[in-house]
Amino acid sequence: MKKKLLPAAALALAVGIMAAACGSAGSEPSDGHSYFVETDVPRSDLYVGGKNLSTSEYSSLMSELRTLVNGLEEDFSVEFEESDLSRINAAAAGELVPVADTTRALMEMAVSFSELTGGKFTPALFPLTELWGFAPSDAGNYTLPRPEPSAAELETARAVSDLSHFSLSDGGIAKSETGAKLDFGGIAKGYMCDRVIAHLLEKYSGSQVDAIVKVSSSNTALLGRKRDANGTLRGYTMGIDDPRSLVTGVSYGLYMAELSDVSVTTSADNYRFYVYGGKIYPHIIDPETGKPAGRGIISVTVVVPNAAHDSPGALADALSTAAFCMPLTRALSLFSELSETYGIGAVILTKDFKYYTVGDLVVLNRKEYAQYCNDRLGGNYDVDAIEDVYEKGDIGAASDEILPCDREEEYISLVAERLSRG
Repeated sequence: MKKKLLPAAALALAVGIMAAACGSAGSEPSDGHSYFVETDVPRSDLYVGGKNLSTSEYSSLMSELRTLVNGLEEDFSVEFEESDLSRINAAAAGELVPVADTTRALMEMAVSFSELTGGKFTPALFPLTELWGFAPSDAGNYTLPRPEPSAAELETARAVSDLSHFSLSDGGIAKSETGAKLDFGGIAKGYMCDRVIAHLLEKYSGSQVDAIVKVSSSNTALLGRKRDANGTLRGYTMGIDDPRSLVTGVSYGLYMAELSDVSVTTSADNYRFYVYGGKIYPHIIDPETGKPAGRGIISVTVVVPNAAHDSPGALADALSTAAFCMPLTRALSLFSELSETYGIGAVILTKDFKYYTVGDLVVLNRKEYAQYCNDRLGGNYDVDAIEDVYEKGDIGAASDEILPCDREEEYISLVAERLSRG
């Protein structure tokens, strides 16, 4: 029996693919205030006690979720000047900033997850995020090719990008260095997913809830099981986005099947990035180097059983961010330990177009998934006509020295060309 990871604070093969549908929370409320996080709980996949909600019930639920998600953004998003984190970031050294319970809970979890990952996850890198041009104030210019900051600029930003500069007390959060700043971007959306799940389970307490919850495009929670049109129950199927779809021409490079009651997060280098000098600079900053992560990993998908932690979505979010910054063998070792103890699984894609699977996950390549659809989901695919994109890597032979394959170099060249044209 797997253990539960104790929290720091108790608070297009189309068949069977999970997709966000109608019902969006958190984008633009009636008061005209702009929010940035969208949450989808598709009505077609939401069952309470085996039944779909009525139109009016569903509308009321989505209104509640909109209020919930928007409120969380107001608490700790750096996009809002009045949020807890924005006030902390603007404060002077030694100034105690009172914070909401949600901000306190996230801070406590962030410290715990930092310890779990050996510091590879940390919310204290915002000065570096700003330096590299990936902060909200840089929106619209993320893909602009640009040289690296100077060594002096990097040293200055790294000096204040340390979680040890922050302290949490009953009165709030204070920092010891003016210029130190927090950003919960590597944990917040997963936490929001957790809160949506908690709301659903509390609201429909005593009833079986089967649902798909998505917060933005990278964070997903699966409750219960998938109900087919005929009422048959089965595990959910989820495609893993192909970060190299520009050259492969496919939306999903791999698939996961037979998922149930798990939280899933993917971190990849094809979101908020730029190309300069033949190199990809992703928005995920490696705390060890102070630079955008460049270990040869292009995507990390983490699957956390909902029973493994009080905030499984936040944990999955933090782990995918941390592993993206690790040497491959270290990431594989971390997930091996987490799998043995807590049942956590992971799928890692590398720039030599290989994939590595850790844990008890059913991970299928494209041909395998086509056959799975034919055998299990009533599909009628020509399996021989389908091409695989990624080759299964041997964990025992994995190396931290990952050389880009021809397709990777083609991808970088194509992206650079497109970005240069604006």
